[in-house]
Amino acid sequence: MHAKRRRDWYDWMPLAALLPIGLVLFLSLLGIQGVHRRNVAAAVQAVLSTTHKGLLTWARQKKSTAWFWANQPSVRRAIAAQIEQRRDGGSLHDSPYLQELRNTLDSVVQQNGCRGFDVIAIDGTHIASDRDELIATKTLSARDPDTIAAAARGSVVFGAPFPMRSPVVGEVAALLLVAAPVHALAEGGEIIATLVFRIDPGMEFTEIAQRGAVGAGGETYAFDARGRVVTELRFSQSLRDMGILAAGERSILNVEVRDPGVALSYGLQRPLPRSEQPLTRMATSAVAGNAGVDVDGYRDYRGMAVVGAWLWDRELDLGLATEIDKAEAYIVYHTTRRVVIAACAATLLVTLLMTFLLQGRAKDLATGVVREQELRGQLEDRVHRLECAEAELKDAVRVREEFLRFASHELRTPLTSLRLLYEHLLRSRTKSSMVTMGPKDIGRFLKVSSRELARITQVINNMFVVASFSTGPPALNLGRAELNEIVRRTVRQVTEQLEADGCSLELGLGRPVFGYWDEARIEQVITNLLSNASRHGAGQPIKLSVSSQGGFAVISVQDRGVGIALEQRERLFEPFRWTPDAHGGLGVGLYVCRLIVWAHGGEILVEGEPGDGTTFRVRLPLPPEIDAGDAAPALETESWSVNGERERGQAE
Repeated sequence: MHAKRRRDWYDWMPLAALLPIGLVLFLSLLGIQGVHRRNVAAAVQAVLSTTHKGLLTWARQKKSTAWFWANQPSVRRAIAAQIEQRRDGGSLHDSPYLQELRNTLDSVVQQNGCRGFDVIAIDGTHIASDRDELIATKTLSARDPDTIAAAARGSVVFGAPFPMRSPVVGEVAALLLVAAPVHALAEGGEIIATLVFRIDPGMEFTEIAQRGAVGAGGETYAFDARGRVVTELRFSQSLRDMGILAAGERSILNVEVRDPGVALSYGLQRPLPRSEQPLTRMATSAVAGNAGVDVDGYRDYRGMAVVGAWLWDRELDLGLATEIDKAEAYIVYHTTRRVVIAACAATLLVTLLMTFLLQGRAKDLATGVVREQELRGQLEDRVHRLECAEAELKDAVRVREEFLRFASHELRTPLTSLRLLYEHLLRSRTKSSMVTMGPKDIGRFLKVSSRELARITQVINNMFVVASFSTGPPALNLGRAELNEIVRRTVRQVTEQLEADGCSLELGLGRPVFGYWDEARIEQVITNLLSNASRHGAGQPIKLSVSSQGGFAVISVQDRGVGIALEQRERLFEPFRWTPDAHGGLGVGLYVCRLIVWAHGGEILVEGEPGDGTTFRVRLPLPPEIDAGDAAPALETESWSVNGERERGQAE
C-alpha cells in the first residue's frame, strides 16, 4: 500500500513542478515588462526634452532678431519719422519712410521665414507694414492685444498663435507674433512704437516639432491653454477621413486635444459632440502647468491608446507632448513575451514527456546507485571548483573596481590642479586690467605643471604595471646598466615633487654597481618608494643609498615618518590598501614595487617601528661575474635640499 502511494506521488511530481516554474516565468515576464516600461518612458522623455530645447532655441532666436532690428538706429529713425508724418496729417501709404522700412525689413522677413512685418503705434494703429491693407488699421492689436500691449510696456514677446483671414487668398491662416519695443533715438528715450514680425506656425515651428516623431505611430505637437493644436499634426489626413477636419483644412487651431471616448480610426461613433468632449488626460495635466509621463496608456485626440510625455512651457505659454501608439511602443515586449512563453512551453512539454517515459524505467535505474554516487561526488567537486572560480571572479571584479576608483581619484587631483593653473593663466592673458605675469610667475606655473604631469605619469606607469602583471609576468627590457646612474637620473625627475612636500634628500652612493636590469622599471620602483616616503614623512629628511652586499645590489630608502607596526608590514604590499592615515595615493605603489622586484628575481623588505620612520630595502641579484662577497662601501654622498640645491661630499 505504501509503495503504491509512493508511486502515485512520484507520478504527480512533474505536475507539481509546474507551479514554481510558472511562478518563475511570471516573475521574469514582470521584470522584462518593467525594464521595457522604463525604456519607453526614457525614450519619450528624451524626445520631448530634445524637441522642447529646439523650440525654445528657435523662439529665442526670433525674439533676438526682433530686438536687434527694433534697436537699429536706421529703423528707429524711420519709425520716428513715420510717426511724425502721421502726426502732421501726411499720408502713411505714400511716405518715403514706409518705403525705407520696407527696403530694410523685407530682407529680414525673407531670411527668417516670416510672413511679414508691422510697426504699431502706442495706440495700436499700424503705421507701417509690408501689406498696404493693414496700414492705418488696428488689425493685430485687435487679434492679439496681449502681445502688443506687453511689447509696448518694454518686453520682447513671443505671442500665442491665432487665426487671421488672408485678404490675398481669402483663407483663414494661423499666425503668431514676435514683438519688440522701439525707443526714441534720444538716449533713454521712451517707447514710441512696437516692431512686429508675423510668423506662420505651420512652417519652422511645425518642422521642429515634427522632428520629434517616434516610430511610425508617434508624433510631437504643441497646443495652447484651450487645448487647440498650434502645429501641423502628423495624422491630419486621418482626421479629414474621420470628419474632424474638412477637406483641405489645416490642423493648426482647428483641432483640439479632446478625448472622443472611442477609437475613431475604427469607425466607431463618438458618444458626445466634439465640443463637449473633455480634454485628454495628457492635455488636462499639461494646461494645469504640470509635466508628466504615462506609459500605462491613455486616449489621444483620435481615441487611440498611446503612451507619452508632456510639459507646459511658461516662456512660450504652450504645452508640448510626445506620443506614440501603445501597441507600437510595446511591440518588442509583446514579441519577447510570446517567444519566452513559447520556448518555456516547448521546454516544459519535452521535459514532461521525457519524465513520464523515464518513470517507466525507474526500476532499471536501481542498479546505478553506485554510479549516481560517483557522479554526485564529481558534481560536488565541480560545484566546489565553480564556487572557487566565482569567488576569484568576484575578487577580480572588486580589484578592478577599486583600481578604477582609486586611479580616477589619483588622476583627478593633478588634472584639477593643472586646469586651475591654466585657467588662471588664461584669465591673466585675456583680462587687460590684470598685471602681465613675469618670468618668475611663469616659471612657477611651469614648475607646478611639470610636477603635476610627473604625478600623472607615475599613476599611469603604475596602472600599466598592474595591468601587464595581471596576465602573468611580462617580458623585461633587460640591459647592462649602472645602478648609481639610474638613481641619480630618477632623483632629478622627482626633485620637484620632494620640494613640494618639503623633504630634503640625502644620497649615499657607493662604487659603480653594474647589473642586467630594466632601467625604466627600476626607475619606477625608486620613484614609488620616494613618493611613499615623502607622503608619510612630509617635511622630514629622506635618505637614499645604493650598495652591493652578498651578491645583491641593495637600494635603501629611509624616511622619518610615522613608521609601521610589525603586524602591518606584509599588508603594505597588498594592492589598493588604503587607511585613513594613508595621506592619499593610489594604493598600488608598493604593490607595483614588489611586482617589478620579483620579476627581476629580487625581494623588497621593510623595517621600522611606529613613530621611528620606515626603511625599505630592495635587493636585486647581481650577475655571477661580480664577486658576491665584495661589498662596496659608500664613497660619495649628495644632499638634495628643499630649495633644490645639491651638495656633494666624499666619504672615506
